[in-house]
Amino acid sequence: MRYAVHPLQCRPPREVLEKYAGLPVADICDALGRNAALPAALKPLGVSRMLGTAYTVNLPASENLLLYYAVDNAQPGDVLVVSCAGYTERAVTGEIMATLAQARGLAGFVIDGAVRDSDALRGIGFPVYARGVSPNGPYKDACGEINIPVSIGNVVIAPGDIIAADGDGIVAIRKDEAETVAGEALKIAERGLQQLAKIKKGVKLDYSWLYERLEKTSCRML
Repeated sequence: MRYAVHPLQCRPPREVLEKYAGLPVADICDALGRNAALPAALKPLGVSRMLGTAYTVNLPASENLLLYYAVDNAQPGDVLVVSCAGYTERAVTGEIMATLAQARGLAGFVIDGAVRDSDALRGIGFPVYARGVSPNGPYKDACGEINIPVSIGNVVIAPGDIIAADGDGIVAIRKDEAETVAGEALKIAERGLQQLAKIKKGVKLDYSWLYERLEKTSCRML
């Protein structure tokens, strides 16, 4: 794989990014058509809430040379989104690199591969999502590319996309639709809160839509 480092030239405005603070990832996914989440195999080690700008890294399996560069050159608030071909038998990062990233103000790691030092990662308070855990350490013999679009599962993440995560999983929002999606996700979240408030007060919800839809299907009521 050739070596190429591209600058992250365009980050979303801070005021747009901040609109996603506290928004449930499930509501963001609904606003994106209910098919936008990164693979469910990516699990948090410790802290699950994460929000930042994608700084993408494409690595050969088992290699992490450019990941060091990314940690040293990404900006505060960036999330390192690392494609490792989904390979989980050799870790590409662990406690030392995550602690360094935390000290530099980075917002988290998304590793489509393996990490190690998992017990320590669960205790440092820095968001790390990974596909797997392995004690095998990485090699530093090949490079990769930085700040190019990377594919994780069915999702393509471009440099500068907004990355949001919570206990449900991870979603990437394109820069050009970030403001619109935030507005729609907020409306969805508010409707959910209103429904919960009614339920807790003992108010019956209007399910007329349910029966109207059932009548249009082949479902039989016996």
